[in-house]
Parts: sequence; structure tokens; C-alpha cells
Amino acid sequence: MTERAIASRGTIFPHFELLAADGSPAGLEVYRGRCNLVVVFAGEEPGTGATAPLLEELAARQEELISEMTQVLIVSHVAVASQIDPETFPFLIDVDAQVHHRVGAADNAGCPTPAVFVTDRFREIYATYVSSEGSALPGAEEIIDWLRFINIQCPECGVSEWPL
Repeated sequence: MTERAIASRGTIFPHFELLAADGSPAGLEVYRGRCNLVVVFAGEEPGTGATAPLLEELAARQEELISEMTQVLIVSHVAVASQIDPETFPFLIDVDAQVHHRVGAADNAGCPTPAVFVTDRFREIYATYVSSEGSALPGAEEIIDWLRFINIQCPECGVSEWPL
């Protein structure tokens, strides 16, 4: 198996297109220049395991995420879990886990693992948390702190088309 590359701070988060839970194509380009992104890779069925508490916290703080011009995306290699409300966060299905592998959200055996990436509106990565690399997943407060920091870096970057 080839060595995994992990999308890291200061690099551009790779573009990808997957199917959304409703079967429509969805990609990152629609968000470019419009909003910050928090991309949560569920290493297990979304709504269970390590990502469940984080997703609950983020859902409870949806207003803050909107005020920070941020979209949360959930990426999983399994079908939509009944615990996930697709109205809260878009849910993208990475059936063959290729995107998980491309960004480093897979362990050394190639199994998808929980990971979180926080990017600005141009997909520059500001924070990376990959559980297979020993990183604990962040809480909502830590993510929102990153988003505030990102928005301080570019205060004139107000987005008129937000929320999407």
C-alpha cells in the first residue's frame, strides 16, 4: 500500500465531487469564495462513534456557524444514517472511500477513519484533525474559534450569497 498523504494546514483542500444523500451530484466548488468549510469525515456510520458528539454540538450551534459564514459537510463511505438530518448538514457519500484516502482520512490498513478539516472560503486548510494520526477530534468550540480566526484574517470578505 502506498503511503497516505494527509491534507495539512496551509495547503488547499482537494476538490472532490460525490453524490449527496438525495442522489444529486455535489462538490466543493459551489462553496468556493462563498463560505468557510468544516468537512467531517465519518470513519463509521455517521451519527455513531467518534463523530456523533461533534455533529450534535455543531448542530446545536448552527446559528454561530451561519454567523461565521460556514458550511459543515459530512462525508461517509456508508449510506445515510437515520440519525443524520440532511437538512442540518449536507451529507455526501464516498462509496469506495477514495476521497477518504485522498485527504488522509484512512488508517494504515486503508479503512476510513474519522477526520475533520477546517478551511477558509478558498479551501485553504487552517486545522486538521485525523484520528488515525493520534489527533483527538475537536469540539464545536475549537472549530468555531478557528472560524473566527479565519474571518479575522479577511474582514472585508463578506459574502452576499450566504447562506447558500
